[in-house]
Amino acid sequence: MTTMHPSQVASRAAGGAAAPNGNGMMPLVGLMVRPFPEPGPTIRTAMEQLQQATVEPPADEDELRELAQMPRPWDPATCTGLMRSELWAWLDLVAMWVNEQHLWNVTRPGIPECWPAHPHLVHDLAVLACSRYYTNFAVTPAALEDWHRYGLPGFLERLRDRLGDGCQPSKHQPRPRRERDESHASTPVRRGRKQRYRDDVERAGELAAAATRHDDATPDHDDLHERW
Repeated sequence: MTTMHPSQVASRAAGGAAAPNGNGMMPLVGLMVRPFPEPGPTIRTAMEQLQQATVEPPADEDELRELAQMPRPWDPATCTGLMRSELWAWLDLVAMWVNEQHLWNVTRPGIPECWPAHPHLVHDLAVLACSRYYTNFAVTPAALEDWHRYGLPGFLERLRDRLGDGCQPSKHQPRPRRERDESHASTPVRRGRKQRYRDDVERAGELAAAATRHDDATPDHDDLHERW
């Protein structure tokens, strides 16, 4: 599946690419801002249904169960098939749109071209895209202001914290913490943690049983009054 850069879409809609005016100033032709990319029809339908459910939650138990099982595009792991395919194409456009429309200099690293190789970015980008799409349902600018003030800056801060200067154009870097994660998931280490869990559960049960015995052995106020 191929995707078109948002600027290409907008340039075609405007009748051609923007051309410089010949003196180094701003271009005379082209859109000043590009529209936010639209998701595919499968994602749009799912998000509209989920939005409707927040306004009118289903009362029927079967409908509630069906709602709970619906995939959430902001949680990519829940999506399969066509929706998953549409999601990747959409997020690719959103990544380019964010870099082009909301970043200017290189003090912010921006979303790298290798974002699909970064699980943290896949998760974060899906939430960013869906929350931005949902601002389309708003009748005031408040939701979009929140996205500009909190959603996008928070996303960019986490991106900078996690990537730093890594993954420059055409220079994807392997995950630095790979060795640590592999050690964390290794069989001997997992066995050690499981044994610690079992010890904790056993000890908690012993303490609860001891507390119960203590309560049974301690007479309450009414018993003392009757004995007196």
